[in-house]
Amino acid sequence: MQTIALADIQKQVALLQIAERLFDSVTLFALFETGVFKVLSSGPKTLQQIQEKIAGNEESLRATLDAAVALKVLSRHNERYAASELLLDCLGREDSPAYLGEWVSFLHALMGPLSQLGDAVRTGSAPGALFEDMSGDNVPAKRMTAAMDAYARSRGIEIADRLDFSQTRHLLDLGCGPGTYSIAIVQKNPQISATLLDLPGPIAEARRLAAARKVEDRLEFVAADAMCYTPSKAFDTVLVSNTLHMIGPAGSLELLRRCYHMLTSGGRVIVQAQYLNDDRVSPRWPTLLNLIQRVATPHGRNHAISETKEWMEQAGFRNVQYVRFSVWNVCSCLIGERPVNLETGGRGGSDL
Repeated sequence: MQTIALADIQKQVALLQIAERLFDSVTLFALFETGVFKVLSSGPKTLQQIQEKIAGNEESLRATLDAAVALKVLSRHNERYAASELLLDCLGREDSPAYLGEWVSFLHALMGPLSQLGDAVRTGSAPGALFEDMSGDNVPAKRMTAAMDAYARSRGIEIADRLDFSQTRHLLDLGCGPGTYSIAIVQKNPQISATLLDLPGPIAEARRLAAARKVEDRLEFVAADAMCYTPSKAFDTVLVSNTLHMIGPAGSLELLRRCYHMLTSGGRVIVQAQYLNDDRVSPRWPTLLNLIQRVATPHGRNHAISETKEWMEQAGFRNVQYVRFSVWNVCSCLIGERPVNLETGGRGGSDL
């Protein structure tokens, strides 16, 4: 029998540590989606106490809890399972400012598509396309919309605080998702009325959130494909937030050209995104977002600041400026202006 050298065993262990990380994720997802973290938020519990609260199969629950202990996701003392305050605040207490339940549910929904990444590499297919039926109403798309709202309500809300909307009267939020950014913008700027456009699934959620936040009377909702939308009026500001990465370079340039023609003379487009650096391997999350597009969208690819600025300039925008937000916010903005048409006396004179 061949003897394996210690150095080779160490190599195997290092490789398996990478391959077996999936157990951390699937165990975390199972504990969250079955409500275990919520049960543990009131203190350590025995298997039977957890079982009483969540029901289900006891042996599968035991195996999951024990695996969580082995993975150091949970701890166990005197047959009672417990979670750290970090996990309980992020996944067990919905009223916690640190709660990440919506985001974790979205990541869980990506597991199926990501498991087929090899097929995407071999064939270029997008096995788990989020918008394959153009409704935005399947499970991954719904979970993405909820995750977008959760992020935008916390760190993402900076766009409403950091950018000057004092000259804006008519805002178009193109690819609005849950509408959280526009809702925050109109709440802080009473002179603004906004049109929110997205596929039917996200628009339904945007309507619900706007009603809950009591701003629906200042919003217009349009369920449509942005590539086919022809507005009946011009806008002085168009917001395109976290949309271009889902449609790829050619689609992005086409959409930006459409934005240009929807604007009044002197109007501006705001392109908010989770931008890649030019090396395309940093920052970490925008790089992973780029990977997700290969299994979640037919033509998506995340984009860097420099190439996005080039698309904007090709579309006709001038004075393109980059605005960085806080270190805690993965989003940032490029802002471009449609040149003033002197023949129309400044603002006004869109191509509609």
